[in-house]
Amino acid sequence: MARPVLRKELEELDLVDDLESIERALNTFFRLSRNFRFQEAVHKRSGFAVDRASYGVLARVGEHQPVRLSDLAHLLGVDVSTISRQVATLEQRGLLSRAADPDDGRAVLLELTAPGQAYLRKLSAAWHEIVADSLVDWEPREIAQFATMIGRFVANLESSAESA
Repeated sequence: MARPVLRKELEELDLVDDLESIERALNTFFRLSRNFRFQEAVHKRSGFAVDRASYGVLARVGEHQPVRLSDLAHLLGVDVSTISRQVATLEQRGLLSRAADPDDGRAVLLELTAPGQAYLRKLSAAWHEIVADSLVDWEPREIAQFATMIGRFVANLESSAESA
């Protein structure tokens, strides 16, 4: 559907204000997730200092392992040279391992090491605590609905971005 038509339909449904509210909320969410104090909260709860980029690399490798370096770059929406530097740092810290892809000797497969898995579990637990704290006054039904709706929203957003 063309953007002008969609905008007109949204205006007719009186949803423009809602979309603007969603945009503001998402902007605030992204700003907060990059905020130094938020990173400190994750650090305090997990016992690990980690930057957002490293957390993203570890989480995606954990989700898709073993994963090719080029596929990881695509998943994160960054250039292979950028991800190579991040991976090298995490590999030096003993959190990632790399091996030649048996199907393609030119490609590299990445996996979390045992310390990398433990590190990611602690970071994830810290994130879960922070999210749980922010939902403390929500009803369980509201949390379940939000989880479903945000999952659907992100899937649709990802699909839209890929088809653009």
